[in-house]
Formats: sequence, C-alpha cells, structure tokens
Amino acid sequence: MVLVAGCGNSTSSAPVADSPTSVVTAPVPSEPWDPCTIPNSAVEAAGLDVESKTSTLVGDRPISTDWMICSWRNPDPGSWYFLGVFSSDHDLAYLEGNDQFGDFTVVDSAGAVQFQRTANYEEVSCGIAYEVVGGIVYFILDGRASREPRGDPCVEVERLGSALRSSLPPSNR
Repeated sequence: MVLVAGCGNSTSSAPVADSPTSVVTAPVPSEPWDPCTIPNSAVEAAGLDVESKTSTLVGDRPISTDWMICSWRNPDPGSWYFLGVFSSDHDLAYLEGNDQFGDFTVVDSAGAVQFQRTANYEEVSCGIAYEVVGGIVYFILDGRASREPRGDPCVEVERLGSALRSSLPPSNR
C-alpha cells in the first residue's frame, strides 16, 4: 500500500493539506494466468486426455514470457487434434492485430470471438478467444498431421471453450 500525506504550517504562499490522502493500488500479477491450472476433472469432462497435458509447444522452453500455454489432445486412439490454451495480459485488439490470425467473428453474448489462422497452406485449425480480467485467453484447435478431421474444428473448439469456460479467470465484460 502506498500512503501519501501532507501537513505543515500555513503560509500565505503555500497551501496546507486538509487531511491525509491515501492511494491503494491493486496487486499487479507478475505473469499471465496459467491455463495448466484448469482442473483435471474439467479437462476430462471436456473430453480431453489429462495425461497428454504439456505447458510447452516444442521441447522444454516456454513460447515467450508474455504468454502461458497448456495443451491437451483428444483421447481416442485416432486422436485428430490438439487443443492449446493460451493466456496473456494482452487484449483482444492485440490478437486481432496479429497477422497470423483473421476472420474474427463474435460467437456469443459473452463476447467470445472465433478466428482462423491465416496460414496459406492447408491446415485444420480454429480458435476462440475470451477477454478476461487481466488479459485474454484463447483456445486453438490444431489438427494432427496426417490425421483426417473427424468433425468441424470450429464446432469442436467452441464446444471445448464452453466446457472449460468456468475454469478461466472471470470475464471483463
């Protein structure tokens, strides 16, 4: 807590503080919300493989200091996708300004926004983003190489986002 107070004797050229003034600042998180804190029970209820959880995309290193990630795959033997959950203190405008994503569409009254990757090669992918207190969380479903999709990736990522929404930080809307 920061406390600022003023007092002193009155002179004709200097004002006197009437009473102490205090300013309370909210704690600032040191890093974004960690999507790997989504409870295993919620992950399993959404239909994802709890054992496949990872907090990196490739190797042991995080993707950046601005983003936290957790990913899972669907559990069936012919698993056709991975689900990545990304969290940052950035906002939706930051995501919309990223040239890797496009075709943003609001999909529900809570402000969830669906989007696509803008890659020029054929890819099974779809994402959904939520603005939350402290930033943004987005889900992105990516198809697994050489596996045929067993459904519409946008329908599936919406279903997963809805199933896991209660485990995210509160909405800022």
